[in-house]
Amino acid sequence: MVLCYIIFGFLIFVLFIYSFLEIHYFFRASLCVILARISKKKTHLLSETVINGICLTSDIDSMLTHMNNARFLRELDFAKIDFYERTGLYKCIKQHGGSLVLGASTIRYRRFIKLFNRYSVTTKVVYWDEQSIYMEHRFLTPTDNFVNAIVLCRTRLTNCNAEDVVNELLLNYSGDDIESNKKEKPELSQELAKWIESNEISSASLRRNK
Repeated sequence: MVLCYIIFGFLIFVLFIYSFLEIHYFFRASLCVILARISKKKTHLLSETVINGICLTSDIDSMLTHMNNARFLRELDFAKIDFYERTGLYKCIKQHGGSLVLGASTIRYRRFIKLFNRYSVTTKVVYWDEQSIYMEHRFLTPTDNFVNAIVLCRTRLTNCNAEDVVNELLLNYSGDDIESNKKEKPELSQELAKWIESNEISSASLRRNK
């Protein structure tokens, strides 16, 4: 009888926790941190990192055949955690007394990721300025590297200078990979320049409409 009460109490506790916290999200985020620190190789800030995933029933939309559009952006949290930990970016930001927030993102969908299909998410830094670091993410089909979706993100650093953080990481990197000699800022592409300009126009418009 006591065992039944214990089991019932445990089930009530689990239900309570799941009602107020997305346990799967926090569990996977923690797992990403652990794997990045323990089992994955540290990498250069200008290298590309990759995480793998599979479209499960919890990821699909109302059509029940492919990944929900919102899940693409959610997956980026795990890709970013892996990148931050393996490059030391988050640690360096904290050492400078700063923090980070997502300032903007845009995604272009090109092809469905169907139920139970595997995919990989690549992450790389494509530019930075004094305030922000700009990243590009790609959702790839492993068999042919087709780009299912591409995302641009602006990560805004607060209470510290992004140029200082990036330069410190580039100067202090001691790995032996092929990217270890990269020290220069990537060239600002036309696509990214137009996207930054679009965000600035939006900001100016919102300020005028206050």
